Amino acid sequence: MKTEQILFITLVIFLQMSCQPKDKIKHTAEDFPFVEDNWIVKDVNGAEQPIDTMFYEGKMALHLPLGHVAYLNNKKFKNFEIEFDMIGFVMPGFGFRDQENDNYELIYLRINSNNKKDALQYLPIYNGSLPWQLYNYPKYEANATFAEKNVATVPLTYEKYFEQGPITDSLRLKLKEKGIDFSSNAQVQKVDESTWGIGDVGQFKGLFVRKTPTNWELWNIYVWSHIKVVVIGNQAIIYVENMDEPNLIVNDLKHETQMGSISLRNQFFDAFFTEVSIKKLNDSIESNIVLENHNLPINYLDQWVMSSKFILDESNISSQLDSIKKNEISWRKINSDDDGLVNLSRFFESMKGTVALKTTLYSDSERKVNLNFGFAKKMVVMLNDQVIFNNTMDTTKDEGRVFVDNEIIDLELQKGDNNLYLLITGDEENEQNWGFMAKLENMDGISVK
Repeated sequence: MKTEQILFITLVIFLQMSCQPKDKIKHTAEDFPFVEDNWIVKDVNGAEQPIDTMFYEGKMALHLPLGHVAYLNNKKFKNFEIEFDMIGFVMPGFGFRDQENDNYELIYLRINSNNKKDALQYLPIYNGSLPWQLYNYPKYEANATFAEKNVATVPLTYEKYFEQGPITDSLRLKLKEKGIDFSSNAQVQKVDESTWGIGDVGQFKGLFVRKTPTNWELWNIYVWSHIKVVVIGNQAIIYVENMDEPNLIVNDLKHETQMGSISLRNQFFDAFFTEVSIKKLNDSIESNIVLENHNLPINYLDQWVMSSKFILDESNISSQLDSIKKNEISWRKINSDDDGLVNLSRFFESMKGTVALKTTLYSDSERKVNLNFGFAKKMVVMLNDQVIFNNTMDTTKDEGRVFVDNEIIDLELQKGDNNLYLLITGDEENEQNWGFMAKLENMDGISVK
């Protein structure tokens, strides 16, 4: 073949390659070792900390103490696939599409709920709040089985040594007989009727003690679990250990689909991360997992107007609301999410204070109808200027979660317009949960104005 022909063919091939659409470009996974060029670590107060790496359980790993966060440095992703190995005693997590002012998507792992329906949870974080009571199973929580290792069994008679709080000397000695050495700083926690947890923060040790018909089994939970998360558009697909079957598919990520940073997080005790790799996915890619969309039933109350914040005066609620209503023309219109939930922390930088929300119900006749609702953390309900409910969330019901059927009260509707007000105060102490959902038993003869 002549030189001119070879050059021509080479040029054609080059032009063809250079003109390929961008969505045909294949991206490969990139590893991110725990060095300063890749990661910035901050403590619970936001102060930058040295990167703490150690050889742990056979792997070089990043150690994150309680409340610490590792941010991926100078890298942002919108659509991506991330894989990593993780060890944590309670609630390690993974944040993505991080924005300023503590707004991001969060997936976190309840290690102490291993193989239970709430072992895995998705949360949208607004202004730093952690609304774990608001986003619940089956839509935002799921079962997962984290890696663990059976290390010993002990007789059922050992139950007498289990006490909530600091580990007793008697339990320490009994465990030492089995080759398990805890320090005096270890803590014992009752998980449920058949499970106890023992954690030793300083020694990076943790056990689950599970009751069987014949004995107690001791399981080491400081074992590496493999995690994969695929984020495409408003969908996140989460895998734990088994990479062929997803544990949780979130089909409606709450934040805007945009570029953001990635973070590794630890809520309690200690957590370890290793072998982080991230593959960028093309913006044009679409997930092959499709979930059926369900329209919100018409009896859900999803349209409100909302006041600015105020400090609730328990001794004079009606008069206080009368005063606040004078500025009602400036109240903000808001809608619930597509599942009926209103997360109030998304609208305010701080959770300190109370807001009033109003909707107007038109009834074609006098009637009684049930109002079903759930809330966090305190709610006052007023109908036509009368207080008909005033209570704090009962965290002993429904596993401390917010569901629309947590509470049921009667609404005595008059013919014509009925003004329904909700005065809601959030979890001001922990700044975690502030929201509600509500529906009517039925809409017979009723419309929302």
